[in-house]
Amino acid sequence: MLLKYPGKVVTREELRESVWPQDTFVDFDHALNTAVKKIRAALGDDADNPRFLETVPRRGYRFIAPILPVSASEPIPVAAMVSRPSLGRETPYRFFASVGVLAVVLAVLGLAWKAVPWHRSDPYEPPEFQRLTFDFSDVDKARFTPDGASAVFSAVSGNQRQLFTQRLDAQSSQLLGAPGARLLSVSRAGDLAVQHGSLESIPLGFEKRVPVLARLSLGGGAPRDLLTNVDAADWSPDGGLAVVREMKGKTRLEFPVGKVLYETTGWIESPRFSPRGDLIAFLDHPVRPDDRGSVAVVDLSGKKKTISRFWESVTALAWSPNGEEVWFSSTYSGVSRALYAVTLSGQERRLLSVAGGLLLEDVSRDGKVLIAQNNEQIGMRYLGPGLKEPRELSWHNFSIAAGISEDGKKILFGEEGENSGPSYQVDLRPSDGSAAVVLGEGVAEALSPDGNWALSIVPAPNDQILLLPTGPGNPKTLERGAIEHYEFMRAGWFGDGKSIFFVGREAGHGPRCYVQNVDGGQPRAMTPEGIAYCTVAPGGKVLAVTDELRGLVYASSASATPEREIRLNPGEVPIGWTKDSRYLYFTDMKGNKILRYEFRTGRREPWKDIPSPAPMAVIKHGLGLAITPDGQSYAYTYSTGHSNLYLVRGLR
Repeated sequence: MLLKYPGKVVTREELRESVWPQDTFVDFDHALNTAVKKIRAALGDDADNPRFLETVPRRGYRFIAPILPVSASEPIPVAAMVSRPSLGRETPYRFFASVGVLAVVLAVLGLAWKAVPWHRSDPYEPPEFQRLTFDFSDVDKARFTPDGASAVFSAVSGNQRQLFTQRLDAQSSQLLGAPGARLLSVSRAGDLAVQHGSLESIPLGFEKRVPVLARLSLGGGAPRDLLTNVDAADWSPDGGLAVVREMKGKTRLEFPVGKVLYETTGWIESPRFSPRGDLIAFLDHPVRPDDRGSVAVVDLSGKKKTISRFWESVTALAWSPNGEEVWFSSTYSGVSRALYAVTLSGQERRLLSVAGGLLLEDVSRDGKVLIAQNNEQIGMRYLGPGLKEPRELSWHNFSIAAGISEDGKKILFGEEGENSGPSYQVDLRPSDGSAAVVLGEGVAEALSPDGNWALSIVPAPNDQILLLPTGPGNPKTLERGAIEHYEFMRAGWFGDGKSIFFVGREAGHGPRCYVQNVDGGQPRAMTPEGIAYCTVAPGGKVLAVTDELRGLVYASSASATPEREIRLNPGEVPIGWTKDSRYLYFTDMKGNKILRYEFRTGRREPWKDIPSPAPMAVIKHGLGLAITPDGQSYAYTYSTGHSNLYLVRGLR
């Protein structure tokens, strides 16, 4: 194909159509890449400085060496192809040259033929898995030690997160110390970058978190604090630190500390230096705390490039051993993530797919891989009058309670599992346990006061608010206006059912509360920036909660300044109001309780307990709890699962 069109680009699509019919399904990308590598090897060619075969990024390949067409009976003019002195006796020379050229052509054809999967003679060697951990409920942030002989990881043991180390040929882990610390990175010199001084990640930001970046020796000892408010970090090959931290409502990737390479209103995850230290790969998420997004790289001058497609869920990455690819874990729908690889030019391929979700942790210089296998399920339960025990209402494997009708008979919930698609799914289920009804796409937010409409947010990259009818009717799409992104689980209805409120971001601005009429019109900002959450009482008062746990109370959506301010205790999340707006319901994250807060006096009192469905289950406070105005019925969300750390050999 390449010799047929010398000097011209032969696209990857043309190669596919030529070699494989349309009804043939093969791993085309891998087969073609292998064939090209073998052709180059046979010709002694170099991809970086090609003499024969040139790669045209994102398009295909081009044969750039001189081509001299000859007939079958015509001798090949070797002197025109190879610059060398004549040997004097041309006939034998031409004969042996012809044989040599023919041998090269046959070798190339043979190697390309072998690259086709059903003719490949190379034996397939499946990856080898070795389980490293057995007795931890949650393993995260694992890294190889500099010599590649051990792994360091943070995990929950009992009720506390700790650091552990384990030799790859050992049967058990050793406690490294630093209670409460989470591993971030391991340097080539054996220093650990850890995060401590913060609580576990809390949905919606209703917990004061001051994450501290600290340095810890692999030999143990106490961490030495370096910097505050750091969410992620990675050591450069020469021992510097790149950090991710939130500043003024934006997330920044800095290297060195103080020099901003990239900034976003979303969030940045898993920064990793390339082996040469000239690039930093990271995960670029447009909306917090959702993990949808893309793989990107940035050089040390701040030039950023997105190299992967947009994924519904993408978590954790590492560079391949040769630095030519970025490996990452992702999925188009649900939580059953597979491992993928992408080149800097954007060519993707699948590395590994197994039952259960995979989380890529680290790749060693000799090709060993650390992965965590996660088995998580999110479910939903209901408790109302006449029930002594909660009723299980989970639908598939990722059911999140979002709203409840005033009579407690219908539960609005979202599905974000494998069956829900990349934009998620909004459902309605009777609290008596009858079958659920699918309403449409998006993240479920709230039911209208009359129960006739469900508020839904279609996530990035579409970013759209939908009103889905719970009965007959057609969905309504609200105008987006200047909104760049909507925040999930932070939207609801005004008491008259004619307007909605939500937390969103405009380009270049921090989050704030907006109001919008459901019959049309643009959204209008009603609070200053820096708002994490809004809720509106049936009487029209607006409570806007800042990142500093300050509750700003506005008399109405038209008020320019707050009439008063209340303080929230760490871990308290507003979840609903009484019909007369006298009381506000909170969840208490630390005690698995629902509290009732008297708005006028500020008095708090315990109201309901939230029963845990299992000893290892975790109640999802705020993100997935709905209560009726009379406080007698509520639905809540919980999660169960565990993760194990594996060593994988032979992955390529």
